[in-house]
Amino acid sequence: MAVRSVSSLVMNNISIRTRLLTYFLSIVLLPSSIIILTLYNTSSATINQNMKSAIERDMTMMEMNLTKNVEAIDNTTTSLYLNSNLQDILSSDKPRDDYGMINEMTRLNALLATYSTNERTGNQFQLKLYLMDRSEYSRFAFIGSVYNIESIQNEEWFHSIPFKEKYKVLGLYRSDNSEGSYSIRFVKRLYGLNDPTLAFAGLLTADVSIDDFNQTLMAMKPSTNSQVYLLNENGTIMAGTEPITVNESFASSIHLDERALASGVAFQASVRKVDGNAMLVASRGIPELGWKIVTLSPMRDLNGPLVSFRKVMVLVLLVSLLLALLLALLLSNNITNPIRKFVKSINQAEADLYNVTMEYKRNDEFSFLFTRFNQMIVRTRELIDSLYVSEANKKKAELEALQAQINPHFLYNTLDSINWMALRNGAGDISQMVTSLSDFFRLSLNKGRSIIKLEDEINQVMAYLTIQKIKMSKKLTYSVDVPGELASFLTVKLLLQPLVENAIIHGFDRSNGHGSVLVRGELQGNLIMLSVIDNGCGDHATASSITELLHTSGEAGSFGIRNVHARIRQWFGDEYGLRYEANEDAGLTAIITIPAVKTMEGY
Repeated sequence: MAVRSVSSLVMNNISIRTRLLTYFLSIVLLPSSIIILTLYNTSSATINQNMKSAIERDMTMMEMNLTKNVEAIDNTTTSLYLNSNLQDILSSDKPRDDYGMINEMTRLNALLATYSTNERTGNQFQLKLYLMDRSEYSRFAFIGSVYNIESIQNEEWFHSIPFKEKYKVLGLYRSDNSEGSYSIRFVKRLYGLNDPTLAFAGLLTADVSIDDFNQTLMAMKPSTNSQVYLLNENGTIMAGTEPITVNESFASSIHLDERALASGVAFQASVRKVDGNAMLVASRGIPELGWKIVTLSPMRDLNGPLVSFRKVMVLVLLVSLLLALLLALLLSNNITNPIRKFVKSINQAEADLYNVTMEYKRNDEFSFLFTRFNQMIVRTRELIDSLYVSEANKKKAELEALQAQINPHFLYNTLDSINWMALRNGAGDISQMVTSLSDFFRLSLNKGRSIIKLEDEINQVMAYLTIQKIKMSKKLTYSVDVPGELASFLTVKLLLQPLVENAIIHGFDRSNGHGSVLVRGELQGNLIMLSVIDNGCGDHATASSITELLHTSGEAGSFGIRNVHARIRQWFGDEYGLRYEANEDAGLTAIITIPAVKTMEGY
């Protein structure tokens, strides 16, 4: 469950294109890999089985050849045994004098020389004859190959000769006429067939050079680098294709576990490590002789077809991977390109709705999506244009209505006439009020401009305060503290008057109409801070309530100060505006924050 969650999390955080590539490659490569691996394993098993079968056939041929060689030796010794001249000597008494002995030994030596060649292979082997009751032979040692049997009666191999077997293979012996070379000795008991009373007449031995067996094994090697060995019943090496010391234990010579060798006549093959190399060790017994054939074949030689097949499989897999990758890229791009184009168009629409163009020439599911998107963009543009025109017309109508109600020239002329009438009648308060009212309207209208200098804004609010002072007399005290260095900075007109009016109307009425107003301005870095401070009845709850009203879009309540906040943000940005704070003693402070700029585009 946890693995599935991690997998889902990973796949959910990658792009559609990457997911499509992953899915497509998985769909293509997973079955292909399974098929290729299955085919390779099946082929490998088949090739290995055929290889073992071929080695078993080769070992069967080796067994047949070795058996034929031994049978040929036995046939030769049997033919010699049945020779009439030899039987005459075996069945007769020994000569009475030395001359007769020498003559007999010479005849036997010549007879042995006649049979010392393998009839089938033509290989030479050494024959020796040991006769009973011929102690005189020891005096004529210069005649080779014929001996008295007493000379070998103390030899171990002599006592191991069975009585009933037609011949016996005794194993390895060093040849008398060779330096260090080994021969395999065959032994046959001899009887005087012409004189049944003789129970035992002598022995015939045939020493066959191991080179003859080595040649037979070499000709039947399963591969170029294979090794073939002939072992006796004790696991001792008798012959082989490699220069391993004969007459030693085969298993210890090559550091191989004896369990790797077959028991009995069964064929056995398995892969083993021999001196760090992988070898196919195969063995087969020769029951007639008690011998065993063992082959060591390097897997790198035997696996030649398998290696070639593996290379082909790897090449096929790589080509499949490349084709699958190309097809996956083509498919994923074919699907994701329209999506990326659609996302790009959405981003363009966010930045500039009026310059979005989306073209799609295919006739598929994405075509419907793009068509609907284009229709939505057109409809949105129409709604924006309609709303913009409607708002512009509304503002224009309101301005025209205001101008129709207050004609500047008519208003100024009327107020000027009232001023002169007040002066003729000695009404100085009326004259001052009319003059302040005239200045107030002149600065408020400002020829229809919305952006004015801060100096004009201060003069406009001072005219308003003068009128209110004449009206309220001692109930109102005010002061204006704005440094002269701020006079040339720009601001939106009619920012301070609504705040002063709000302080007088909503603050003083609830404190018996008495109060004071302080208008203050200061430069803080790149910001201008304008404050309207009163000592009315406002508190923290009132400040919080007004702040909440500033951030709502309702039409009811505090329209004047909400209009001030909205116009500041409209002209200077959302990071500027109006906020209210409660004073420590009493009353509220309205704080206007605007940028300190002296030039604006169009003004």
